[in-house]
This record gives sequence, structure tokens and C-alpha cells, in this order.
Amino acid sequence: MFRPLAVILVATLQLSFLATTFAQDKSVKPGINDSFRDPNVSEFTERFEIESREVFALRDQIIKECEIKPGSTVADVGAGTGLFTRLFSKVVGDQGRVIAVDISENFLDHIRTTSRELGLKNIDTLLCKDDSTELQSGTIDTAFICDTYHHFEYPEKTMASLFAALKPGGRLILIDFRRIEGVSSDWTMGHVRAGQEVFESEITKSGFVKVKEIPDLLKENYFVIFEKPASKLVTPTIAGFGGILPRPAAIEQPRVGGKVVFDTTADGKPDAINKGLDRAARLLNLYGANNLSASDVKAVIVFHGEATKSILSDEAYERRFGQKTNPNLTLIRKLQEAGVEVMVCGQALNYKGFPDAEVAAGIPVAASALTVLMNKQADGHAYIPMH
Repeated sequence: MFRPLAVILVATLQLSFLATTFAQDKSVKPGINDSFRDPNVSEFTERFEIESREVFALRDQIIKECEIKPGSTVADVGAGTGLFTRLFSKVVGDQGRVIAVDISENFLDHIRTTSRELGLKNIDTLLCKDDSTELQSGTIDTAFICDTYHHFEYPEKTMASLFAALKPGGRLILIDFRRIEGVSSDWTMGHVRAGQEVFESEITKSGFVKVKEIPDLLKENYFVIFEKPASKLVTPTIAGFGGILPRPAAIEQPRVGGKVVFDTTADGKPDAINKGLDRAARLLNLYGANNLSASDVKAVIVFHGEATKSILSDEAYERRFGQKTNPNLTLIRKLQEAGVEVMVCGQALNYKGFPDAEVAAGIPVAASALTVLMNKQADGHAYIPMH
């Protein structure tokens, strides 16, 4: 029996919501917050506000990189002793607002006391729950989570509440410990439940889009900035990239058998993802939103011109541009896994002075972009320039 697409989508979303709800009935790290139920604030102040703690020693640089606008509303989620709450208070000014969010009333009492003593009148406090920030919907410009995300026992529910609290276009700033086997400390390996890749995946699944990473400021921690899309964008096929707005009633929907070649020469900042990759991700997400699979479209991306650097290995990228990682490679791998052909022009490599050895593994070198474009169009691929 035929079932309208809208009915199928609603049923799927309902099942997804129920699955998420049941999955989140169990803490991902039971007991991790026990020490914060009735903390001795003076002891934690000595631990948190000390020069040997990286985020304290570099607090001024962190605030600068957050690019908080005067007059905005900032939620310091997991505010603890209020270190960053007080710093944000000075940045947002008299017309702004800072909300210190924490599960500990002891910490919030301390923040209220210190704020009053310092004459900081733009600070409010909010007691949250284990599975919710308790922030009001659509009231926050920036959410700041520093060394706290790994304490979220119910990350899906907590992030859902935070996503709702942020205004469209609002930002989420995440700082947390690098958890790398053989590199991180024993304390980090035992205390922090997962590494950056897992936490980023959880956050993007909540609807956020990663827009920037600050790679060189911190050593023990990573520093990532996400954004709540201005519209309710989804990424059904390429998770976390190329968000699209489903339009099931619109004409000219994706169809099975499409073929496309992206002629990608667009330049970009070294810390930004090339827009040709983003466009390809959006195409596949449009297919996914229409209940089609990535295999229903044949997509090719060829890099040349100023875009050639997008395919360099992490090591080569760091040597040439000072970025520890090539921000394009994660998306390239996701696209390749979905069946997209990604290649680079051999003539452009030579012209730009990039030896083949600097090309990231798994990205083939074509004789030239010209031949790729000619061959693929002869095979029936539509031509889309990304210049």
C-alpha cells in the first residue's frame, strides 16, 4: 500500500525520537559528577584557578578567540567556580548578559557572591539538571563549554536543550581534553570517556555545524566552534557537513541516476573547508532528504587552481600553512565513503609546487583537470563550476 512521503518522514522521526529517548535513559558515564553534588568550593577554586591549568593560564587568549560581541547573551555551561563567567561579564558589557549554568548550587552560590563583591551586575545563575541545561528557548547568542562536555551524563538530551536555547546562527564553543592513546595522561584516559571525534559527532548529530577550529592555542585541549544553522538544516547522508533544508513539496527533486562533476578551483582560508566539498555534501544530503541513497547519484570532484591545496596530507598542510590538520580531509573521507570520486589535477600539483608525496593517501592524481572534465562530461556528467 502506498504511503505518502510526509507520513513516512513523520513516522521515521517519531521512531528516531523514541530510540534517542530510550538510549538516553542510561548515563554514558555514571558517577562522573558525584564530586560536584556538594563540592567544597575553595578546594575546587585552588584546582581550577591555578597557572598550571592550561585553560586558566591562557584564559585571556581564549576569551579573545571566542569573539564575543558586546551586548550579547552568553551561557557558561558547567561554570564551576565562575572563572570564565566573570571574564565574559566584562566582554558583554552592561547591555549584555552572562548566565552561569551548573548542577551544583554550591558553585552558583559562590558565583553570586563573587559577582556581587566585584560589582558585576550582568551575571545570572541557573541550576541545571543532569539531562538539561534548563535554559529558555531562543535566548542565547553563545554557549561556552570548557572542560565540561565530558561530564555530560546524557549528552543527547543536554545538547538538545542547548540547541533549543541558542538563537538561529548562535554559536557553541567547545573546549575539552585531547584523549589520544599513548599521548594523553593516564588521568585523561581514565576520566574522559571519549576523544574529539566522538564528541564532535555527538554535537553535529544534535543539529550543530562545525565552522572553525583553533588549532595552535592549546596543547592539552582542543578548541572547536560550532553554529546553530539559521534554518533547521539537516545532514542525513554526510553527517555534520553540507546542511540542507528539506523541501518535500518543491519541484525538481533529486532523481535516481544523476551525474555531476564539480570543477573546483575556489580558494579559501587555510582553516576553512573548501566550498566545492561543501557543495558536494549538500547534493548528497538533498538525496538523503528525499529518501534516496548516495549511490543514486554519481558525483566527481576535481581540484585544481587555488583549490589544489585542499588535498594535501595533514603533515604537508601543517608545513605549508601552519595548520596542524587539513580541515578538508574529514569531509573528503566522508564523501569518498559515500561513493564520490575525489581527484586532483596533476598539472596543478606541478604548477603549485606540490610533489605527489604531499597528496593525502587515497586521493588519486589525474593527468589533468581538463581531461577529467572532458571525459566526465562525455560520460553524461553535468558540469558545475566551483570557482
